[in-house]
Amino acid sequence: MPNIVSFPSRVVLELTPLCNLACRMCPRHYIKDTEGYMDAGLFRKLVDEVTQERPDAILLPFWRGESCMHPDFAALIDYALSREVRVHLSTNGHFMTPAFMDVFYRCEFLTFSVHSKVGFQNAQKFIDNRPEGGKVTTQISFVDSEKTTQLYLPGCVGDPQLKGFHGVRLYVEHTLGGEFGKNAQTVDVPRTFCPTLEQTFVVAADGSYSRCNHIWTPEAETNLADLTIADIWAGERMNQIRSSYPDAKCTPCDQWTGHTNGEAWRKTSGGTIEHLVFGPCATS
Repeated sequence: MPNIVSFPSRVVLELTPLCNLACRMCPRHYIKDTEGYMDAGLFRKLVDEVTQERPDAILLPFWRGESCMHPDFAALIDYALSREVRVHLSTNGHFMTPAFMDVFYRCEFLTFSVHSKVGFQNAQKFIDNRPEGGKVTTQISFVDSEKTTQLYLPGCVGDPQLKGFHGVRLYVEHTLGGEFGKNAQTVDVPRTFCPTLEQTFVVAADGSYSRCNHIWTPEAETNLADLTIADIWAGERMNQIRSSYPDAKCTPCDQWTGHTNGEAWRKTSGGTIEHLVFGPCATS
């Protein structure tokens, strides 16, 4: 087990597990806690801890649902941004009110996870209306098994400007029965220690935590309402998980490579498009 830093470099705060879509490949179909919202006071408390303990950490205020469905979404993201936190956000693009677009434009990184015509159209609208000097890095992502991907991916990667996005990501569908990595794809390289256990801390909307954003069943007996991220990160349970890696929960997962199998197209500083392939999904 590698040496673990005193505070994670990536903190996931799930605003809500609710989602307005029902994508067939999504593990939400296999979890029980699909309702509720993170308490605004808890969110602010955890954001404050991030700014105090590790100001350069990345905050990811999303997990198993669509964060825009939180009734205080814009105010909570605005609070994090006002604390100069590095906010990386993902949305399916269905909630594009002026208040939401304002905070989207102020994030460091924004992914449109597209699963519908509405999501794609709103993602393009966001790009087309980007304010002069806007600094948010934008990505549009697809899952290979969806019809939406067949409709819109070729046009994105076939455009020398990637339709205005900084990057395009294609993910191989990699869940089966709600478990990440349990599909036909395999990773034909020796297994190494998972970077998530070194870098990422995940807090569910109810204040419980998970060892990883790819294990969607939290450790329900512990709650961040009474503890700090630092307490749990360096605590007995997390150290036990790390020392026994890979245990029964981690073994099926394919995320220890640091990438989900698939492809990426990214703009380079020289103006060209870089094409990357992750895993055994393609040969290009």
